[in-house]
Amino acid sequence: RAFSKGLSLPVPETYTDSNLRDVILDLILSNIGLESNSSLNFSLMMLGLSGSRQNCFNVILDLVADVDFVMNPSTSSMATKCFELIFRVCELGSRRALPELARAQQIYLTEKLRRSNFWHSQAVRYMGQRGGSAPSILHEVSRYFRYDQDQDAKISKRNNDVLHSMAWLLKGLAVEMRFLMNAQ
Repeated sequence: RAFSKGLSLPVPETYTDSNLRDVILDLILSNIGLESNSSLNFSLMMLGLSGSRQNCFNVILDLVADVDFVMNPSTSSMATKCFELIFRVCELGSRRALPELARAQQIYLTEKLRRSNFWHSQAVRYMGQRGGSAPSILHEVSRYFRYDQDQDAKISKRNNDVLHSMAWLLKGLAVEMRFLMNAQ
């Protein structure tokens, strides 16, 4: 519960390289790949795979739903980590050694992504038109590559982060499509 509250804190006025959100996301990412045959590891518990309603996964979904969070140079690297974690949770379904409770919760979380139309809405946001006049995030980022080779370092880093977020989104979408194709 405390970790999910830490993730939902606003970005501090004086942003530094390491803030509480970054530390929490790094901790989850560093532990999620560890195999645990008998019980849940720390990352799986923080992501809500132990059945907790107050979990980091829900906060992560809220964060990536905010275009400003994804496009802000101060938070774009955190958005990339969030998309990687969403991919990692979806990928857990292919693990044979996943504890039974974690497998049930992983299925619940991937179903939640389907019910909320997560994959479609994120793919449209990144690569399609966002409403009548809003260009896709990809269009907005690629505009800088075409016109301004001398862009400032923050915007360049943000654009790189956004492209990495798109890569994790597409990897997650591929896992989802593979699952749906095997389910039929």
